[in-house]
Order: sequence, then C-alpha cells, then structure tokens
Amino acid sequence: RTVILGKPDEKQKRIYTLVLQAHIRLARQIFPEGTNGASLDSITRSGLWNAGLDYGHGTGHGVGAFLNVHEGPQRISPVAHDVALQAGMVISNEPGYYENNWGGIRLENLYLVKKADKFPQHPGGKGWLCFEELTLIPFDRTLIDKNLLSAEELNWLYDYHGRVFSEISPMLDNTEDFQWLTWACGID
Repeated sequence: RTVILGKPDEKQKRIYTLVLQAHIRLARQIFPEGTNGASLDSITRSGLWNAGLDYGHGTGHGVGAFLNVHEGPQRISPVAHDVALQAGMVISNEPGYYENNWGGIRLENLYLVKKADKFPQHPGGKGWLCFEELTLIPFDRTLIDKNLLSAEELNWLYDYHGRVFSEISPMLDNTEDFQWLTWACGID
C-alpha cells in the first residue's frame, strides 16, 4: 500500500487517484464464470491507458498458503492463459504506476473470488462471480482527489472504509490508534 509522508503535490494525487480507480474498477467487477485474468486485466488498466499511463507488471496473482505468495494457476495479467477464475480462489488486485526519477504507486489488496448471488441469470446459463475484500487497510485519504472519482467509486470507497473501521476498530484498545483509524477511514 502506498502512503505519503508530507504533503502530496497535484501530480502525486492525480496518479494515486487514477491507480485507485483501477483498483476499484477490478474490485467492483462482476464477471461470468469461465472468465480468465487477461480479460479482467484490460478492464482494470483501461482508465490508466486513457490517461496515457500503464504499469509493467501483472494486475494480480494467486496467493497460497504457508507464504507461497505467487501461487497459481490463477493470475490477472495481459499475458493470455486458459485458467479461469473460480469461486474460492484468492487473488491480489495490485495496479500501480512507476516513473523513473519520480517514484511509484501500488495499491494492493487480496480478494476472494465468490459467486455473485444477487445477479440475474447469465444468458448462456453460466453463473456470475465477484470479489470480496480480504485486506482491510484504509487507502491514504491525503492522496485521493475526490473530484476525479465518480459517484460509484466514491460509494465503493466509503463502503470499504466503513467496513475497515467496523471490523478493525473493535480490536484497538489504544486511543491513539483508534483516533488514527477514525481519521484514516473518514469516520467523522
């Protein structure tokens, strides 16, 4: 997760927000069973491409047990492969941007692939899949330009930060930590 020390400039805020939009785009995506990661990779990168930006790594990879972080066969990458995402798989969502002599941004969460229950029947009889957040860490509010976010993206961000707060705050018994989480999640 990228955070900033100090005050961000406009370029940092713009690029962070574009990367956040890519993250949200994938996190919100509902897709039919049988979809592989290359299809989802293009959807995720589309906003960055429209801004003339890209990143040189895959958007996501499978995550295994016992610290086997890059575990297949699933991945979200521009490289075509035949493995479809399936309910029960854990995968990362980590779009980014890197520029020589400037720095980089990567916003990574882990997600569980699950069935999208409240969705109409697919015309081809397939089921629908979606993602559920496993990582509960707030995004850096000081780097987000809310003017660039759509209403749907803002709602997703508020819902995500609300979930982070509701699940993490009961575990904090230190007033300073609780106050930081309250601020970081925008709970005023």
